[in-house]
Amino acid sequence: MKKLTISSLLLIGSSLISLTLLSTASFSAPSAYTNYVTDSNKIPMRKAPGYKYRIKRMLKPGSKVTITKVNDEGWANVIYRYKGRNITGWMPSISLQNTPVAKVKLKLQIAKTADVEKKYNQLKVEIAALDDRYIESSSELKKIKAENFQLEGELSELKAISGKSIQINQKNEAFISKIKVLESENIIMKERISQAEDIVQRQWFLTGGGVLLLGLLLGRFFRLPNKKKRWDTL
Repeated sequence: MKKLTISSLLLIGSSLISLTLLSTASFSAPSAYTNYVTDSNKIPMRKAPGYKYRIKRMLKPGSKVTITKVNDEGWANVIYRYKGRNITGWMPSISLQNTPVAKVKLKLQIAKTADVEKKYNQLKVEIAALDDRYIESSSELKKIKAENFQLEGELSELKAISGKSIQINQKNEAFISKIKVLESENIIMKERISQAEDIVQRQWFLTGGGVLLLGLLLGRFFRLPNKKKRWDTL
């Protein structure tokens, strides 16, 4: 009984000290705020503000609660969220703190580390996939460059052949032009030859006629004497 009284006095004294500190720091906030159960044994949540009231639930160290108000005796009215429902009760404000306890911090850190490690592993997988895509893209790029080089060679050959064909076409056109000129000259020469043959035929005709006429004239002027006339003269 004496031990209980001393412990009660210690709790009351600590509550008064906590209340004083909270009052100097404007603890009576206009709205609810979050606190955590201290890093010690389980702390009871009571039905009303006071140690004589029934315990509704024992909260583990690091449990997250929402403080709605604190009375003059240092008891905090808290709301504890458990399995989707709110449990309301009273706890000594000295058993609460505004930062998570070491265990909770460790769990949070472990969860963060696990999350970071998970993201890291995902990034590794993505990097590996990107490396595979890079290798595949590099091989495709090399293949495309090789095909492009081959096409450039074929294009150069086609250009050379095209240039030669153009030269050949130009030479053929020049030959065709010369042939046309020669054909026109040949036609002119044929016409000239035909005209010359006509002139020669005419000359031969005129010459033959002239010779025939000359022969007739000579025959007329240089006739032989008539024999009968000679006998008559005898």
